Amino acid sequence: MLLQPVSDTFVTTDRLTHHYVQWGTHGPAVICAHGLTANAFCFQAYAEELARDHRVFAYDLRGRGQSDRPEHGYSVPIHAADLSALITTLELEQPIVLGHSLGALISLYFAAHYPNQLSKLILADGGAPLPWQTYEDQPAWLVAAISRLGVAVPSYAEYIQRLKTAPFLGPYWNEYMDIYFEHDVSIQSDGSVVSRSYREGILEEGLHANEARPEEQWANVHVPTLILRAGQGLLQQGDQILLEKAATDMQHAIAHNQFMNFPTLNHYTLLFNVEPEPARVIRAFVS
Repeated sequence: MLLQPVSDTFVTTDRLTHHYVQWGTHGPAVICAHGLTANAFCFQAYAEELARDHRVFAYDLRGRGQSDRPEHGYSVPIHAADLSALITTLELEQPIVLGHSLGALISLYFAAHYPNQLSKLILADGGAPLPWQTYEDQPAWLVAAISRLGVAVPSYAEYIQRLKTAPFLGPYWNEYMDIYFEHDVSIQSDGSVVSRSYREGILEEGLHANEARPEEQWANVHVPTLILRAGQGLLQQGDQILLEKAATDMQHAIAHNQFMNFPTLNHYTLLFNVEPEPARVIRAFVS
């Protein structure tokens, strides 16, 4: 049975209102930033491993989930400022910061620019320059993820069935994916469902992708850092987010880091307890 959050609510900072969830009631804080079209519940499996002796917070980025969706204002530096405000408002004392995908870029930028607000950094399959330069070069799985935004699907059952046809999801489907995708959509009055991610904000983010400059941030990270890489391709070998060379460059540039590669996990299954090892590696690092 899935561990229930001790809190599933909202907090208003001096910037905007975020939806967030918390697992665990005592111990050091861990705060988690999700990926491009994701939501806070993608961290359920990690939280279950950590919540025995940590307080695990995961929040919906602006324009995602149930957080505010301002019409404009989407970039990695803006997300990092949101994270800083959230940590201050929740009164978290130098939490461990964990980011996946876009959340890893945000967490990296945060560590470099707000160094006194965290104690450790975890970069899960992200934190390096993206391996494509233009929209035309984006991998097919990412194009599909963005294309679904704002498009109504007749029912939730059909929505899930479509997701299960993806070779990087369907064969690995489990209860962690169920809870994640339950929070991925809102139900319309006619029973149809639509993603909660704000399409226009995500497209704006793409226009500001060069502001992340991850290779410039690496040398400015001074806290212990854990880098996780998902080595399995999604639709074909070579369409990973974090390529081997980029992972090597990160290891050379970030002063105090540990690295772990998971060759049989992809960008999504790294999160969903398809194999228990990522959560165990994270637990050993934070402890």
